[in-house]
Amino acid sequence: MQQVLAPHLFQSLEILQMPLLDLQQMIKQELSENPTLEATQEQSDAQIEIEQGTKDVERDEFDNEFEKLAALGEEWGDNYYENRQMLGGADAEEKYQYMMDSLSESSSLHDQLLDQLSLSGLNDYEKKIAEIVIGNIDDDGYLQLDVEDLLALPNFPAETLDKILETIHEFDPPGVGARDLRECLLLQLKRAGKKNTQEYQIVADHLDLLGRHKYEDIARAMGLTIDRVKELAGAVAKLDPKPGRNFSEERIEYVTPEIIVEKRDGEYVITQNRKPYPNLFISQKYLQMLKDPNTSKEVKVYIREKIAKSKQFIQSIDQRMDTIYRIAVEIVRIQREFFDHGVSRLKPLNMKTVAELLDVHETTISRATAGKYMQTPRGLLSMKYFFKPGVQTASGEAISNESVKAALSEIVRGEDKKKPYSDAKLVKLLEEQGIKIARRTVAKYRDQLRILPSHLRKVH
Repeated sequence: MQQVLAPHLFQSLEILQMPLLDLQQMIKQELSENPTLEATQEQSDAQIEIEQGTKDVERDEFDNEFEKLAALGEEWGDNYYENRQMLGGADAEEKYQYMMDSLSESSSLHDQLLDQLSLSGLNDYEKKIAEIVIGNIDDDGYLQLDVEDLLALPNFPAETLDKILETIHEFDPPGVGARDLRECLLLQLKRAGKKNTQEYQIVADHLDLLGRHKYEDIARAMGLTIDRVKELAGAVAKLDPKPGRNFSEERIEYVTPEIIVEKRDGEYVITQNRKPYPNLFISQKYLQMLKDPNTSKEVKVYIREKIAKSKQFIQSIDQRMDTIYRIAVEIVRIQREFFDHGVSRLKPLNMKTVAELLDVHETTISRATAGKYMQTPRGLLSMKYFFKPGVQTASGEAISNESVKAALSEIVRGEDKKKPYSDAKLVKLLEEQGIKIARRTVAKYRDQLRILPSHLRKVH
C-alpha cells in the first residue's frame, strides 16, 4: 500500500509548493493527458470552485481505489493531522520529512550553500550553527545575523563561530556570507589570490574614499599616481557587490494573489482567490460508461484508473488551497497590528510558530508560502514577508527587525541635514525608544535601507 500511496503523496506536496503559474501549466497538461478530467473556465463575474468529487458513482466500482485515495486525501485535509501514522507507524515523521526534502525546486542560494555545507569538514554541532548562519544570509549574499547575539549564548565559544564563518566564506559564490561591502570585496580578492596586492589595500583602507571618487586623497595616502589609483578602481569595479543575486533572481513573470484580505466593519476578512483556477470535475461521460453493462471489463479498469487519478488531482489542488488559506488566517490573526498600523507594528514571527498552531511540519509552511502572495489593505505582499526575526525592547516586548528599520528610517528623516546623526548617535536615539541594538546592527540596517553614512548625508 505504501508503494501505491507514495506517488500520490508526492504529487500533493509538489502541487502545494508550486507557484500559481506553474500549477496552471500542470493543470493544462493533466487535462490533455487524462480524458476523465474536464474543466470549465471561470465566468467573468463568478468565483471558481474545485469540486471534491462525484456523487453518482457506484460505490462497488471504486471501493478499492478510493479507500486508499480517501485515506491519502485526509493527509492534506482537515483530518490529516490525526491520521499521519498511516504512512508507517513510528517512521511516519521521518518518511514524510524525506519526501518533503526530496521535492525538486529551483536551486536557490540557500540550497547551494547547504549543499556545500554537507561536504564541508565541520562536525555535526558546527553544522547546526552553520545552518542558522546560512539561514540568515539574504538574497544578495550578505549575512543579516547579528553575530553578537550568537556570541551572547551561554557557553558559546567565539572560536567556533570564527571557524564556521571562515568555512562559509570559502563557499561559492565568492564573497558570500560577508557582513558588509568591504568584507564582500576582500573575500573575492582573497579567493583570487590577491590578498597582498594594492587592490586589496585600497578596498581594506580606502573604500569610502573610493566610493566618493577621491582619487587624489587615495593617491596621497598610498603613495601612488592618480592614474594608478584609477586603474585599481577599475579592477575593484569588476568585483561583484551582490554575489548572491545570480541565484536569487525571481523567475515569476506575473504575480497573482492567492489570498485576498479586506477590512469590513472593523474586521479583516480572508478569502481565497479562486479565479485563476479552472473548475475541475470528473467527466459524466466516463462515469456513465462505468455504469453501462455493455462496457468491457478492460475498459472499466482503464476508466477507474484514470478517474482515481483525476480525483486525487482535484483533491490535491483543493488541499493546497486549504493549507494556504489556513496559514493566511493565522498570519492575519498574529499580525493584526501590522494591518491596523503599518510596518512599525509588524511582529517577529517564525515558521515554527505557525507550524505548531496548524500541527504541520515547519517545511510545510515554508513550501506553502514560497512564491505565494496576499492582496491586503497594505498592498500586495509575499506570504513570506510576514515571517521576520526580531529584537527585544527595553520593556521585554519583542518587535520585528522591520519595525526597527522603520524607526531608524524615521529618525534619519527628521535629522538636521547639516548635522546628520552618526551611527553611535542613532544607537542612543533608538535606545531612547526602548530599542537596544549594537552600532554594527544599526550600520547593517542603514545599509539595507540604502541610507548613506553620516558624512555622506551631510548637506553643506
